[in-house]
Amino acid sequence: MRAEALALLALSWPIILTMLSRLALTTTDFFFVSRLGTDATAAISPSTIFVFTVICLGMGAATSIQTFVAQAMGRGRPYEAASYAWQGFYIAALLAVISLPASLLAGPFWRLVGNAPEVQRLEVAYCQIAFWCMGFSIICASLDGFFNGIQKPIVGLVSVFVSVVFNAIANYLLVFGKLGFPALGIRGSAIATVIAWGIRAAMLTAVFLSMRFHERFRTRSSARFDVTKFGGILRLGGPIAIQWVLDIGSWFVFLTLLMGEFGTQAMAASNIGLQLMHISFMPAIGLGIGMCSLIGHAIGERKPDLAARRATVGMWMAGLYMGGIGLLFWLARTPLMRLLSNDAEVIQLGGNVLIWAAIFQVFDAAQITYVNALRGAGDTRWPAIVVAAHCWIIFIGGGYLMAKWYPQLGLNGPWMTCTLYITLLGLALRRRFARGAWRKIDLFKERLTGGLPVVPVDGEPDVPTMSSVASAKPALMDVAGADGAQS
Repeated sequence: MRAEALALLALSWPIILTMLSRLALTTTDFFFVSRLGTDATAAISPSTIFVFTVICLGMGAATSIQTFVAQAMGRGRPYEAASYAWQGFYIAALLAVISLPASLLAGPFWRLVGNAPEVQRLEVAYCQIAFWCMGFSIICASLDGFFNGIQKPIVGLVSVFVSVVFNAIANYLLVFGKLGFPALGIRGSAIATVIAWGIRAAMLTAVFLSMRFHERFRTRSSARFDVTKFGGILRLGGPIAIQWVLDIGSWFVFLTLLMGEFGTQAMAASNIGLQLMHISFMPAIGLGIGMCSLIGHAIGERKPDLAARRATVGMWMAGLYMGGIGLLFWLARTPLMRLLSNDAEVIQLGGNVLIWAAIFQVFDAAQITYVNALRGAGDTRWPAIVVAAHCWIIFIGGGYLMAKWYPQLGLNGPWMTCTLYITLLGLALRRRFARGAWRKIDLFKERLTGGLPVVPVDGEPDVPTMSSVASAKPALMDVAGADGAQS
């Protein structure tokens, strides 16, 4: 177990830093925009969540590329990995065309939501611009999946770090109008975000097409649209996309409609609480993504017991981390809230939010761990259904009833049902993984009947022999000791 924990940590630390950097990307927008006042603070999180919800139609599907890439590497077929990554560009092109209609419909949508007039104006202003990052973000998700799947997550880390630095500088210049730039307020933050995503997509694409990766994965000669691979991505990634849209969409409804019932201060407090929760779940997601890659690799090698051990290790690591952050939320809730607000009512309400967050942290670790473990094994449909049911029946349905039947509880009522939702979801996903239905899934619809899979390595002929497999393994594994436990 110790060797597996070290291997998971070795692979995951760049992904964790990447997730924290992505958090910095969102938090940068929140930090600068929140300086514009309580109305802007109430508007920015629902706006970013709404934009991300729509983008998830493509990003969720593109995320499944990591599973195909990891399993292809485990099977000793690195050239298939690049072909799967290229299909992500076609998903990006397909989804990018909805940027214009989504931008145009932002005004009618927010009028339908019906927040306070000034909050609504700011939401529209942000979304009309931010939707133009759609194509860039899907390319990033696709190539992140490729680099994580081949166990080179450092590429994604470098690219996101550059984009975060650019976004921070651009926010400072465009939100407040520094160094001769116009003061664009929340619009300036949206512009900075779009350009930052574009820079990151360009960097990832340049590395993907570099000679180093072309020689090893044939990245420049794998651009052909492949109906079979594209369809496989949609079959595996479609449920992920739907799951993401419904999951994140439920948070959008929660923060805008349910919290809106209790006023702008409650919205602002919940938004700040969610920003602070990123500190706990974003690193856990990074750990889960790394675990997804290792589990996919184990499945590709036909070692399901190893995959199960890796999931157990991932659960312990995520649970300990998020449990510790939950304790921090409980003990330091007021100082944490003061970091992002000077409104006394917002600070008091946000403290209550962090108490509920502290209670569900370990269960949140369970749902993050096991949804990624199931994804690495190719099991995405059942989790999508279960997540959707828990989100909309317990979280939103229960939250709505609490707001209507027990309004005297204020925001505590809906946050109580949020805690129940995350607790039950974590337990359900853990049970699904433990029952082992994922062991019967074969994404490539191929069974070994006597020989070994073909392993093309660095231009050598494709020879399905034990010696070719042995020589391929060092080239395919980039994390020292990742297979030490089973060797």
